[in-house]
Amino acid sequence: MPEQFFQPQPFGKYLLTERIGAGGMAEIFRATAFGVEGFTKEICIKRILPTLTADDVFIKMFVGEAKISVTLHHANIVQVFDLGRIGEHYFIAMELVRGRDLLEIINRCRSNRRRIPIPIVLYILAQVCRGLDYAHRVKQDGQPAGIIHRDVSPSNILVSWEGDVKVADFGIAKAAHKDDNTTTGTLKGKYGYMSPEQVCGDPVDHRSDIFAVGILLYESLVAKRLFKEETDLDTLEKVRSARIDGPPSAENKKVTREIDRIVLKALSRNPADRYQTAGELHDALADQLFTAGKRMDSNALSKFMRHIFTKEIREDEEKDKERSNPNVPLFQQKAIYGPPTPTPSASLTRPDLLPGIALQPIKPPMSSLVIGALVTLIIFLVAGGVVGVYWYLTRPDSIPQTYVGAAKLAKPPAPRLGTLSISSQPRGAEISVNDQTTNLKTPALVHQLDRSKVHTIKLTVLGHKPWSKKVQFGSMEMVALDAQLTPLPKKPPKPPPRPRFGTLNVNAVPVWAYVSINGKRQPKPTPIYNLKLKPGTYEIRLENPKLKLVKKQKVTIRKGKSVDLVVKMR
Repeated sequence: MPEQFFQPQPFGKYLLTERIGAGGMAEIFRATAFGVEGFTKEICIKRILPTLTADDVFIKMFVGEAKISVTLHHANIVQVFDLGRIGEHYFIAMELVRGRDLLEIINRCRSNRRRIPIPIVLYILAQVCRGLDYAHRVKQDGQPAGIIHRDVSPSNILVSWEGDVKVADFGIAKAAHKDDNTTTGTLKGKYGYMSPEQVCGDPVDHRSDIFAVGILLYESLVAKRLFKEETDLDTLEKVRSARIDGPPSAENKKVTREIDRIVLKALSRNPADRYQTAGELHDALADQLFTAGKRMDSNALSKFMRHIFTKEIREDEEKDKERSNPNVPLFQQKAIYGPPTPTPSASLTRPDLLPGIALQPIKPPMSSLVIGALVTLIIFLVAGGVVGVYWYLTRPDSIPQTYVGAAKLAKPPAPRLGTLSISSQPRGAEISVNDQTTNLKTPALVHQLDRSKVHTIKLTVLGHKPWSKKVQFGSMEMVALDAQLTPLPKKPPKPPPRPRFGTLNVNAVPVWAYVSINGKRQPKPTPIYNLKLKPGTYEIRLENPKLKLVKKQKVTIRKGKSVDLVVKMR
């Protein structure tokens, strides 16, 4: 659903007010959480797509993200408040950061034919290091948790309009004490922001995140991708060798040699040659700001954000005004079946007032001259009425039959009208009254029903048996119905077909290789996944023609089973 057509909708105990964006795995919403005494809080809801709810691996990863993130409480990490499932949707409720991510900041500066000022870059990445250093050192149950982000990329670095910097999305983070069921050789994360040890399938520790911060430093300083080639395979090969064409100063002459040294040390291929903690890298960046005599804080970063995103901030503030306007109700009332019964004693109302608030008419003050004239007029009318009544009652032809005739000429009384409140489980059932559609769906109110008649109410919803009931108001002005619709019996699912094949996954570490199976070469190099083979024994040959490496191995495939083959090309 396009963001501009999104309508606020309830989601459990939250109200989704705006669709911020969506990807291949999840949707992101701005939402309002409600509490007691009218308390509200703006939050962010990350809701995975229904198509992924059947993917047990992804659900486990998604739940793992929340379990890890909820333990992290730091000013430079997006706080997670809640994890749950509503209907078919898994979701995470987390802190709402009103601003832009680092990728959008780099692109905005590039579109303005400029780069991010160097002090701004150093300050942002220093704050990122503070958040990562906390996550790397945090303890659980008194023991170091060993949390590694493993996906430090520009889109996961958020900068608020107020100048706060926060690390987001621990979606593939790993805690040392957690079970890691990732298949050997599987790559998790964005290729261009991995560390060499990630690409090679070697053990990964917190220094992998430090390498990723080095990539962010380089790209923020030069406004250009560091590891980006025409194909994913070439990108992975460049990351594996940590091949850098030149220091940042080769692209940006304002970068000093000392900053070059910091970036290149963070991008060392060997983890032992990098900064050993994110705290060390933070101190090195902070020292550069101090040496340059640049005073940087959240206020300075906020001014920079307001300068390059002036239009976006203005639009965001206008939306905030609309959300906080008490004259605009959060939920629009549904259309009703016929206009509501008018009440003669109703007070005056204005459309800009909230429902239930009435405006009493204001009477202007009257002068003493007007009051005297009104008193005289009232006395005259009362006296005239007394004389008229006396004359009418004393007429010779005044007989009771006059009242009988008047009774015969009187109009019949108007029908008494009532209101019907209808709700159902499931919601959204179509409502028919006396075999006439109302264009309403439950829950709804049906007005203007004759209380002296019996009405037949029918509800229909897909996948359930129709529901009907006869309703008679009697002396009641309002009747409430709560219908429970019976689901139609589902056809028993067909038993899954028995597997006829087995599955082979092949990977080569630390370099890629072409794969031949019983002499037949596969079209793509490693890694190769979900290759269907008939049961039997196969000879697997792996070859890297560039390095002149060849490895052979035999595997046995069984029906319905999966074999993971990882070959070390040394």
